[in-house]
Amino acid sequence: MAPMSGPVPPDMHWAVVLIAAWITGGLAGLIWAFRQASFIKKIDQSSKAVMMLVATTLIMVLELIVVVMMMASVSSMRSRSAASTVASLSSFSMLLSVAGFLVALIAFFGMRKSLVYYYNNVENIGLRLSGVMTFFFNILYFQYHLSRIARWKKTGRLDR
Repeated sequence: MAPMSGPVPPDMHWAVVLIAAWITGGLAGLIWAFRQASFIKKIDQSSKAVMMLVATTLIMVLELIVVVMMMASVSSMRSRSAASTVASLSSFSMLLSVAGFLVALIAFFGMRKSLVYYYNNVENIGLRLSGVMTFFFNILYFQYHLSRIARWKKTGRLDR
């Protein structure tokens, strides 16, 4: 099957993405997720993945601010009000963590839906993406498949 002239996905081996994310404490993984979401926006104009990833990033920044405030409260803990403040901030931090996780999942499953639709209806390569793999390995799993598709676009050969 000959590749169509659609956009070429970002091509980097998934292990390189993993190592870069590990070395940078996740920052490279976040940046790569934005790169993937931007590509998906090219193949599906209705994709909200970039917006969802921005929301996830903002939630993470807010959570970091709350944790810093919590640490400052702990260091000056001399009264019941300080203990109450720490407990409230801790609960808020947990709520933010869950919210960030859910918004990220919405982004990743939206990306999955766009990829499956495009590569089964526009450039029909029979792409199947597991929901379980999307849940646990999202950007690495997508990158494995995006690299396969990029090689196909460059060589005309689609490896399974």
